Amino acid sequence: MRNLSFICWILLLLDVSPSGHVKTNDEHNMARIEQYSGMNVFVAVADGVKTVVVMEGDSVVLDTNITVIKRDDTILWMFGDDNSIIAKMNEAAAIFSANDNERFRDRLELVRQTGSLIIKNIRTEHTGLYQLKIKSTTEISKKFSVTVRDDVQSVSLMEGDSVTLNTGVIKIQGGDQIVWKFGGQGTLIAHLNGTTDARWKNLIKLNDHTGDLTVRNIQTEHSGDYDLEINNSSMILHKKFHIAVSELPPRSHWETTGPVLAGIVVILILIGTGICIGLKMGWFEICWPCKKSGETTEVLYEAAPKQ
Repeated sequence: MRNLSFICWILLLLDVSPSGHVKTNDEHNMARIEQYSGMNVFVAVADGVKTVVVMEGDSVVLDTNITVIKRDDTILWMFGDDNSIIAKMNEAAAIFSANDNERFRDRLELVRQTGSLIIKNIRTEHTGLYQLKIKSTTEISKKFSVTVRDDVQSVSLMEGDSVTLNTGVIKIQGGDQIVWKFGGQGTLIAHLNGTTDARWKNLIKLNDHTGDLTVRNIQTEHSGDYDLEINNSSMILHKKFHIAVSELPPRSHWETTGPVLAGIVVILILIGTGICIGLKMGWFEICWPCKKSGETTEVLYEAAPKQ
């Protein structure tokens, strides 16, 4: 009972949005979203950490949300529990570098104008806590919890099938950005409140409430990777779906000729049945051919005399 009372008090102190996200009264805190294994459920914890869930091989931008960095500002990006510096920037001191240690070799890039950090071709070993410090007239600190996943949801279909790829979002919020891309080149095929690629216009449909993507009458050329990107103030989420579309098996000889032969058999049965009924009812008579004095008599069909 004491545990139940404690849980009730916690629920009274929290504000739960229609989307299932738990919010606190502190609007300046960003929500931390965690995805439970095997479930499309997100739980928010107000600890000032922005959660980033991406797939292996993706590129991700950890944004400072600053339009222009001042000349004298110092930007520091740190990684891990020991807060080791992986990138730093100070224009006045001509410092602009991304630490090329073994873990991040050739993967980090700093955006000069904003100080945002780009991690390219990210791998599971890059999972961890990233911290940003901006030293200006005041010091600004931000944290990003990055999780890199290597699981891809695979779907096998036949030509002509339809499939819905789920975002896992219960209800889209006003500031959510949802983008669907296709193929190795990352071709944009659909985005929220926007037009779709003309080649996909009659094939796909985007759910306005959840962002789910439905592909209709799918063909073999639609086989490949479908990438989902969701971005809002509290999280960045990437998901990947791999769709394999197989051709319909070729129809056998009997599948094509069978219906024709069946039709012929039915017609012959009907004709035979009609003749038998006619003979039984006396509608006509049949004289079979016979030989008399070396001559052949033809088959005669004689109508029965009227009664």
